[in-house]
Amino acid sequence: MNEEIRFLAEKSQAAITHEWDLIAPERDAQIASDHDASFSRVLEPWVLSRLGEAKSVIDVGCGTGRLTSKLQGPDRQVIGLDPSASSIEIARSHDVQSDYIVATVEEWTTKNPDARCDLVVASMVLMDALQIDEVFTALARLSQRGRLLVTFTHPAFWPVYWGYATHPNFNYSDEILVEAPFKTASFEYSLSTTHVHRPLGRYIEALQNSGLEISCFEELRGPEAPEVFPFPRFIGIEAVPRDV
Repeated sequence: MNEEIRFLAEKSQAAITHEWDLIAPERDAQIASDHDASFSRVLEPWVLSRLGEAKSVIDVGCGTGRLTSKLQGPDRQVIGLDPSASSIEIARSHDVQSDYIVATVEEWTTKNPDARCDLVVASMVLMDALQIDEVFTALARLSQRGRLLVTFTHPAFWPVYWGYATHPNFNYSDEILVEAPFKTASFEYSLSTTHVHRPLGRYIEALQNSGLEISCFEELRGPEAPEVFPFPRFIGIEAVPRDV
């Protein structure tokens, strides 16, 4: 196991948001310079290929807005939500067309209870959320007349990729807070972030309990060759309201 990785008993959502405040400038620079192959070759194309005819889009956990700006289109209203004020400041600096708001999806839907949109996107966000049921409840409310797209790290293989799957204190079936230096396929940052390992069934349970059903489920490989890492590293799910 990587000695810099720590399992934590607890951490606040505010502390996790602060980690992303600190990493935002460096993270944005990497994505902007096309040095995150997982983002540019796997995650972004998966989302963009499913835009369809959506006229209103909310990008939940939009970060510095690099994906949000790609969601724009003729006569399409795009909103980006993120609790990281530093990330939103960067997003606003390079994208003046989208509407960026500092908020979690739970906070924003509470303040805007009647808000609905054609497409809700939550890409690489769920594993950073401590209260997954509350997040899915908010996502389901926003997508009541549309669709939801989510991507997140594959819980069966991400621990292998990050090097903690064989640790004696790791149990796939448990929800575990994991603090580690943030890295992508091509770059490792000097700063750490915290994510939640939770079994895949827990995500599915929260999604279904919110009133959604899965219309598409895909395991997504990373950009590296199979001999480098042979397993899928991400999951992409499209979901719709159950009564549709």
